Amino acid sequence: MYDKQYLNDPAQRAWYYRKLASLKRADLLLAISDSSRQEGMDLLQLSPERVVSISSAVDEHFQLRSCSDEAMQALRARYGITRDMVMYTGGIDIRKNIDGLIQAYAGLPVAVRQQHQLAIVCSVQKADRERIAALITQLGLAEDEIILTGFVPDEDLPLLYQDCKLFVFPSWHEGFGLPALEAMCCGAPVIAANTSSLPEVLECPEALFDPRDIKAITAKILQVLEQPEFAARLREHGLQQSKKFSWDASANKALRAIEASHAHLQQIAAAKVHVCLPVIKPRLAYVSPLPQVASGIASYSADLLPELADYYDITLITQQSEVNAPWLTANFAIHDSEWFTANAASFDRVLYHFGNSPAHAYMYPLFASYPGTVVLHDYFLSDALANLEMSSLMPGLWAQHLYLSHGYAALLERRDAVDYKVVMAKYPCSSSILERAEGVIVHSAYARELARTWLTGWPACQWQQVPLLRRIPAASDRQLARKKLGLGEQDFVLCSFGMLGPTKLNHVLLDAWLESALSKDAHCHLVFVGKNDPGEYGAQLQKRIGNGERVRITGFTTAEEFALYLQAADGAVQLRTLSRGETSAAVLECMAYGLPVILNRNGAMAELPADAVLGMPDQFTQAELLQAIGKLHEDSKSSQLTGQAARQFVQAHHAPALIARSYAEAIEEFAQTETAARMHRSLSAIADIPAVSPQHPHLQAEVAIDDLRELARHLGNSTPRPGKRMVMLDVGAWSQSQQALPAAWKAALESMILARQDLRFEPVFYAGPDFRYARSWTYEQLSLSGPAPADDFVTVRAGDLYLDLSGCKDLQMQTMQLQQLGVTCHAIAAQMQANMVDLSASPALLAEFLAVLPLETD
Repeated sequence: MYDKQYLNDPAQRAWYYRKLASLKRADLLLAISDSSRQEGMDLLQLSPERVVSISSAVDEHFQLRSCSDEAMQALRARYGITRDMVMYTGGIDIRKNIDGLIQAYAGLPVAVRQQHQLAIVCSVQKADRERIAALITQLGLAEDEIILTGFVPDEDLPLLYQDCKLFVFPSWHEGFGLPALEAMCCGAPVIAANTSSLPEVLECPEALFDPRDIKAITAKILQVLEQPEFAARLREHGLQQSKKFSWDASANKALRAIEASHAHLQQIAAAKVHVCLPVIKPRLAYVSPLPQVASGIASYSADLLPELADYYDITLITQQSEVNAPWLTANFAIHDSEWFTANAASFDRVLYHFGNSPAHAYMYPLFASYPGTVVLHDYFLSDALANLEMSSLMPGLWAQHLYLSHGYAALLERRDAVDYKVVMAKYPCSSSILERAEGVIVHSAYARELARTWLTGWPACQWQQVPLLRRIPAASDRQLARKKLGLGEQDFVLCSFGMLGPTKLNHVLLDAWLESALSKDAHCHLVFVGKNDPGEYGAQLQKRIGNGERVRITGFTTAEEFALYLQAADGAVQLRTLSRGETSAAVLECMAYGLPVILNRNGAMAELPADAVLGMPDQFTQAELLQAIGKLHEDSKSSQLTGQAARQFVQAHHAPALIARSYAEAIEEFAQTETAARMHRSLSAIADIPAVSPQHPHLQAEVAIDDLRELARHLGNSTPRPGKRMVMLDVGAWSQSQQALPAAWKAALESMILARQDLRFEPVFYAGPDFRYARSWTYEQLSLSGPAPADDFVTVRAGDLYLDLSGCKDLQMQTMQLQQLGVTCHAIAAQMQANMVDLSASPALLAEFLAVLPLETD
């Protein structure tokens, strides 16, 4: 809060955020007010049981005293007080709102000011004194109307409180507000700002004012000065209210809190948890875009990392030249890909955040060499991969992942595509990442359903579903937000948040709005809060809107501007079609702010509870949308209840601390149980075994290498290979001699690849004692773009097929060779089908064979 005013120095800022991180590690925090406690929960995401308000109190000498007239006159003379005094004490800095107080005092009638003086009782530095003097002159105040007393010793302060006609405390923000309590103890009538902790200190609504409204401060001061009975009531209330605060009461609250915290920690230690989290924090490499990258995942990481640090010793891996997140830069080491490559072995866990954005480009080569747990924010990665390839940033990347994820069928469709966008929309291209991951975290059941559709044979039920993290914002000021945005208090403001585009159905919302009676109401506004689509879609939207002031697209907004609209809005409409497996951060953001949200149940949005959103069918009509907007506008009570339920849902299921623990449990469960994680650890250990014995290099080399090759075969074939059933097409007769595939065979091959997309066709060749993929040759024969992946060794699984297109007559030998790949004799006899197609026969034989082969299903 107020970071721009107080944390301009980089070293001071880093120190401050390190201290905040230290606070988060405490088992118990004692707050000096309910307001401070709530800020700890809102801003530091502390759980309620970890922060307890014990209040505060004042020293005993702050009380009504007897004082002779002579002594009081001497005191007044010492500080230049010649008339009745309006008093402030508490220090000079921006949040204390001294300038606002002086401006408010200047707004009093001249006759009132002539009878009073405003005394600012505190130490004042030279620069502040000069600034205040300039303000006094600017406001046309007489020199003696404002008194700057300078430092006042403790023995004088109670008498000044006692002597003042009114004590004013106009702070924008306080942790407690001790001067207000001191003044009440000394019998002063006290008025104060209606912000932060001050309402709970005063417990007197009629004594409060809006500190950002100068006229409101003036009016409250004038009310006390002109209404003696009101002043007397405040004085009596203050004396009674001050009795509620004592150091004994605070000490007792502190002791009870410490005892309760100890008991709570013992209960946690005794409880059985689903996953045993390590006592010593594992070292975790966190690979993700970070602020200031324009990415929702970057912002997400900034919210998650402070909480995840409770469980891991985290190093951030990014290719950004600058990270604009003070907490992250103060508390985490930040390195690039090159550093990680050199130090990868020092990490116990690696966590990758993948999304459908070019911001993740640097992660693909890293993941290929150092796989880890994947957080999949978008099931479809094809847009980002295609963008990186076609912009020449990473040539061949999309083609590579099309092949690895979907086989030759996808490459053939890309080769013949008139519009690449069709291929991008059809194929997710994420399987190549997911199949190598040590574990996968998704944010919705819908993403898991997509996995069941695309990852044949892959147990997506073993993935971990962790809700998308969302912070509950601190208390907001709707009136102030509307004022800053130029909106009236009585206006009805409907917003749609996020970047505009065809899949967001912005045109549908716009058409419905323009058809509604609200579009003709001067007090109704529709605001698209986000960057407009840069293409034809955006141009058509803007043309349809025209120059209307009550329907507008904001364009790119800062985080602060975005938050203002969330505070100012009466409701939101968030529509979606053709979900790519993402979870809408914008919807959850609206819910966190307590906004009623109209949405259609598309993708993950279908999983939100009915009482927390205003849901419509996925395929809704304009009439249904108009009805929902009308209800939101007309039934404010029902809308308010929906907004409250939304906020409660986010708080209960999406709180950062809760999500971070779910992350830790998922990552540790993957490390302990997932086959891929165990495999990667085994491979790392094997890599450390020398292939040659130092004692007998000439005797051991060949044996050791053979042993490692045999071990690699068994490891490869012992790991379940996800994906479709593979048809191995032996093309060795052509590929080994670099011959072209006969035209008839080429046509047949392409035809069957496209016709039977429930199977994965892989041309192979025998390179004794192993089979290898004939990728380079196949790419050339089928005229496929992009560099072909390496001709790696083939990994088979039970149920795969082997078809000999090479003319080899020794089927038994081929079967033996398949056995050497790790498939048992039983698996070959019962589950592996080996067939031979005579080279001289028509390709129709192959088509006939495939025609009788049952379709592969889940």
